[in-house]
Amino acid sequence: MTKQRIAIFDLDETLTKRGTWGRFVVGTLHGKPLKWIPFLATSIFSQALYMLRFGPREHVKENMMRWTLSGRTRTELEKLASDFADSELAEGLRTRSKSMIEKHRKAGDRIIIASAAVDLIVDPIAERLDIAERVCTKVAYNEDDRLSRKLGGMNCYGKGKLIMVRKYLEQDPKFDRAQVHITMYSDSRSDLDIMQWADVGIAVNPSPRLAKLTQQYGFEVQDWDLEGNKE
Repeated sequence: MTKQRIAIFDLDETLTKRGTWGRFVVGTLHGKPLKWIPFLATSIFSQALYMLRFGPREHVKENMMRWTLSGRTRTELEKLASDFADSELAEGLRTRSKSMIEKHRKAGDRIIIASAAVDLIVDPIAERLDIAERVCTKVAYNEDDRLSRKLGGMNCYGKGKLIMVRKYLEQDPKFDRAQVHITMYSDSRSDLDIMQWADVGIAVNPSPRLAKLTQQYGFEVQDWDLEGNKE
């Protein structure tokens, strides 16, 4: 039996040149100078707690949202996210991102984006890349359709990303891990768990921390900022 092939792409600094979440959040503060001080204070404090292992990473996202996105309407946020996605597709992708996606598409592979970024920005970027399947962090809306201060579920980061991807795939009654070949593309050491779980882990323009592990774990290294690299 021929194995089904799945290609899973991280988003931030794998398909894109830079992280998406922080830039999107900061961009929503344009014209709102009074929110900069509380935004920076809460963001830095929650990041410090996370780095010292006194708080979960999702609190970093939630505190960034508190002074930027929370309380805004779904319609307003989706317009901001749509504009951001247009900008990313125009100039924010790595040089070879689209060609690598197309390579898997032509091969008939199943294509999934798995990202710690929130669905608010992952969905419109994925739509523009014609990728229907996404596993990512979810936002939540209150009854008045305004964004909540709390995330809508698990943070799709580190071990959480592997848990969420496995749960997503296992919801398909036809999914059989033994009959599937999975390739995971990522730039970050935070994706080490899912890269090890995959049949093939490919380090795309890897961070220094991931670069140090590529030989140990047998990950191929690719540079997607250069044209004509061997694929």
